[in-house]
Amino acid sequence: MKNWKKGREEQRKFYGVKLGSKQSIISTLASLFLSFLVFLPLAMVLYQFVFIYGYERQLVYVFIVLVWISLQGFNALMNYWAVRFAKVLDKNNEALQSIEEKHVIIYQFLNPGFAFASLAFILFIAYQLGAFS
Repeated sequence: MKNWKKGREEQRKFYGVKLGSKQSIISTLASLFLSFLVFLPLAMVLYQFVFIYGYERQLVYVFIVLVWISLQGFNALMNYWAVRFAKVLDKNNEALQSIEEKHVIIYQFLNPGFAFASLAFILFIAYQLGAFS
């Protein structure tokens, strides 16, 4: 819990840092691309999992949990990389350099707001696709 609170403070410090629009866009796009590359193999495995075991109704819940955890991990890794890339792009910014990104990844993985929103979205999509009928 101590790391989660520290991560929340570090994330707030990152949001308070003044970055140039070019640096912000570059760090966001680079972190999105790198996180996508890391999670692409997992997404492909989950996709195959649906085609192999999709007829088993009990495994729908396991699949939903795996997608949810993967989405949490993707969000955490993307925020981690965004802080890392911003620190590389702006080495003279003291406030930015003082942020510890290892706490940001813990906070973002356990972020309750994103967790509930993403779970609601996943359940809505699963319901629309007929997973609960």
